[in-house]
Amino acid sequence: TTNDSSSSIKPVSAYWECMDCHTYNPSARKSCKTCRRLRQDLLDQCLKESKAQQSEQTNVEPKLKSSSNQITTNNNESTCFTTTTTKPPPNWYCVICSHHNCNNDSATICAGCGSIFMTNIEYLNFVHEQEKQLLRYQEDSKAFREDLREQAHAAYYKNNDEFECIICYELIGKNKGVLFHHCLHPMCKRCVLQMIETSTEPLLKCPHDDCTTIIGERELRGIVKDMKRDQKLVDKLNEIGVRWAESRHKTFHCITPDCKQWWFIEQVQGNNIVYCDGCKHWICMTCVAVHEGQNCLEYQEDLKIRAMNDITARKDQEHLEEMIKRKEAMHW
Repeated sequence: TTNDSSSSIKPVSAYWECMDCHTYNPSARKSCKTCRRLRQDLLDQCLKESKAQQSEQTNVEPKLKSSSNQITTNNNESTCFTTTTTKPPPNWYCVICSHHNCNNDSATICAGCGSIFMTNIEYLNFVHEQEKQLLRYQEDSKAFREDLREQAHAAYYKNNDEFECIICYELIGKNKGVLFHHCLHPMCKRCVLQMIETSTEPLLKCPHDDCTTIIGERELRGIVKDMKRDQKLVDKLNEIGVRWAESRHKTFHCITPDCKQWWFIEQVQGNNIVYCDGCKHWICMTCVAVHEGQNCLEYQEDLKIRAMNDITARKDQEHLEEMIKRKEAMHW
């Protein structure tokens, strides 16, 4: 600010309260020490000067503005805030820190905080532009979070740019292809569907060079659904996986009816109990049975008693004895 404009504005008391953060500031300060807001009487003065300046501009033919000071957003032009080129007087107060700069060189940098010289109107315009930028940033951040939330619930990611499929070499348009979750490699849906139909392996890998990422079942089902094909295509992969697993050594299929879970069995330590994520049961690998609430000895004794009158229990007992003979189970 200039000395003429600042000298005519007097604080009404020894302290003044900021309208934004309610901090009390010394009367000598022109801006809040906490949030940097201008004192209210200075803001009122800025508004008066701004209105007077606008009324003067309406009577004068507007000059052409430089294209470098304009931006286009959604085909609407808006003027960006540009740094001031006003030459400061020899003695001026900083609108940011209220430091009194007294020099003969008319330096444009405040010796107190390093800010450039700004008049009240320029500082007010600067604050308004910062508020607009903050609002745009908040809106963009909200839209970005919403997009991430939608992508997280989607079966697969969609491509934001066009790409050429590495298998059919067709140009795939925006949002028409697939981005795999774990490797983000693009591919067209028709080629993924063809991979599912012709696969003889239970797991599908990303076809890109040097990529070993496994395509998730959720992604495959989402693609099959979008292509309006039967979900039995994906079920076929599960059946291949079960047959492949059961044919391998040291594999175990869950004994709970209708449960498709299976594991590779390593050297089991401790109590030989495995929790199945498919049926949510604890399975004893020693007895190859579910006997929650009983230890192995109690279960085997109870099985002998029930085998006398229960055909199913008798078959379980005979099966357990055969496994004990083959040393696939343990007798207690």
